[in-house]
Amino acid sequence: MSRRHERGVALVAAVTALALMTAIAVAVARTTAVDQRLARDALLALQADALARSGIAVATFALQVMKAGGSPDTQALDVGRQPLGAGWVEVHVDDEARRLDLNAPELADALPRLLALIGLDPGLADAIADWADPDDTTRPRGAERAWYLARTPPRVPRNGPFASVDEVAFVRDIGPDVLARLRPYVTVAGEHAVNPNTAPREVLLAVIQDAAAVDRLLDARGRRPLDDGDLEALVGDATSLLATHGQHYDVRAVGGVGEVRRAIDATVWAAEGAEPLVVAWRSFVPEVGAAGQLGILRGH
Repeated sequence: MSRRHERGVALVAAVTALALMTAIAVAVARTTAVDQRLARDALLALQADALARSGIAVATFALQVMKAGGSPDTQALDVGRQPLGAGWVEVHVDDEARRLDLNAPELADALPRLLALIGLDPGLADAIADWADPDDTTRPRGAERAWYLARTPPRVPRNGPFASVDEVAFVRDIGPDVLARLRPYVTVAGEHAVNPNTAPREVLLAVIQDAAAVDRLLDARGRRPLDDGDLEALVGDATSLLATHGQHYDVRAVGGVGEVRRAIDATVWAAEGAEPLVVAWRSFVPEVGAAGQLGILRGH
């Protein structure tokens, strides 16, 4: 082999080696940049989650102070975007007693009326009751274990209290679209009465069954918060299904750092004379609408 040929082979080998080293260097640089970005995003997510958790803690303390004062639950608590640490936090608190509790036997008779008032089939109340009751006796418009097992995919009804409002979507003839219409009016938190200071008109009509009495109540609460002593004069015998002090609260908090958002939806038990307790907790990434509004703060 001539020296010229040997030099040519060596040159090709050198160029190939240089190309390989260049490719490796570029890959390492890209991997390093990705790792740095992932580490940065992870840090921002941790910070945003910590801010949301701080929002839940602040709301829980505020509920404790409110309960100590003994005043009726009168309105939602909204804390707009507040700067905190490296980002910001938003908090919204609703009393669950403003809704009809699907797990409360005392309020079961009001459910068909509520369904009719919001434009849904009152017969859905049979299916909701069958999902939660412990027997296998089917109501006229309901369904029990055999019906659900024959579906695709098969399901087994809980035969016990609803664990979440989302579970109602599994009930016969409901699904996500119907649940979306029902969701603002129902809860499964454990409230056995409805708050006349905060409940919407539809819930009050379903419970009280007297439009004139509901109008009197709405007019009175527009002037001042109602206490338990006001209720008998306003609505008569329906007072047993009303309570101006709830025990469960929906607390939603969103924390943000840069472009990263983290949200928490918690249920807080806060009875008079007791330290509040978080009894349910869900952490997730909130949706942001076209107008930049956080979906979590528009209701759930």
